[in-house]
Amino acid sequence: MSPVVAGLTRLRKHQFGRQQLMGTVVAATRAYPHTGTPSVDLAWTDPEIDVGSRDIVAPPTRGPSELTAGLDSPQLMYNNLPKIFSGFFGGAESPTGGAAKTWRWQPASSTIDVIDPYTYEFGDDVTTDWYQLGDGIIESFEITGPEGLGVLTATETWRFGSVASTGSTDSPVSGTVPTPALTVSTTDVPIFLKDAGIYIASSVGGLGAGQITDALHTFTLRGSQEIDLKRYANATQTFDISDYGPGARTIELECTFAKTSDTVGTGSESDAWMSDVAVNRYIRLTFTSTAFATGATPYSWTFDMPARYYTREEGEIGGNSTIVLTAHAFFDGTNEVFDTTVVNTLTEAMLGDNGS
Repeated sequence: MSPVVAGLTRLRKHQFGRQQLMGTVVAATRAYPHTGTPSVDLAWTDPEIDVGSRDIVAPPTRGPSELTAGLDSPQLMYNNLPKIFSGFFGGAESPTGGAAKTWRWQPASSTIDVIDPYTYEFGDDVTTDWYQLGDGIIESFEITGPEGLGVLTATETWRFGSVASTGSTDSPVSGTVPTPALTVSTTDVPIFLKDAGIYIASSVGGLGAGQITDALHTFTLRGSQEIDLKRYANATQTFDISDYGPGARTIELECTFAKTSDTVGTGSESDAWMSDVAVNRYIRLTFTSTAFATGATPYSWTFDMPARYYTREEGEIGGNSTIVLTAHAFFDGTNEVFDTTVVNTLTEAMLGDNGS
């Protein structure tokens, strides 16, 4: 009989564990339902020298590696939100509560929150060819609520500081890779746009009474940040990133609205966009699932952001005109630039022990 062909794409897995420290990889603690693959560029470069030949003679040398991964979540789950916010905002957050866990991020604007680095294990049924990427953080993310009120999707753009492989002599993995006995959850609860409400007001205090109804078709929440990569000569004999220097951060919310009195006309959100001076708005999206984390506590997600509108575009859905307003979050000196709370069943051990 012919041997079974190895290396099946359907057997790929994405496993993550939150690290305590930069430079110290950990075993994965959770498998995630992603699509995508890591990109490992070892920066092999030919020297610019005269060699008496039209063709390459001298060997290339390795340089600082470019280690990234673009990962998609075609179905975003409540239990998978913490990895996005932890990987992007950091903060070494821990959940509170019993069976229902409450996670909260309030990223600082005038100081730098502690970074939450991650170890990422990727591979398929060929266990001699798995990557172990360390010191991972999220450079950008998008979360989208689709037209039709269906399940939310997400994309994550990761940056890693180190790479090892189960098939490498000079860069062997630490520990056992892949971490055994990790499987994607069969009981996680998806986040639906049908369970969402949007609230917009001129102050945080007014959000409770500021619900915008019969207007929101779709939304996309985006986060991106500038990262300075620090590499120091510390006698480690590696090209690894030693630390990250967080820079400018952008958080924006793009909403596609029907034309209602709340969204167009005098006193509307469009009116705020077209003002001679920037108008401060406060936006809240809430998601409350019909599934319960425990007892009478449903799965939920809420985020608040002070925001100002930057662009408006014209659109159409189903024969009706729509408007697309994009707002950028800002720090108003009192309220955090982004305040988000997730209620789910994800424990800190499942996300990974960060020593918090």
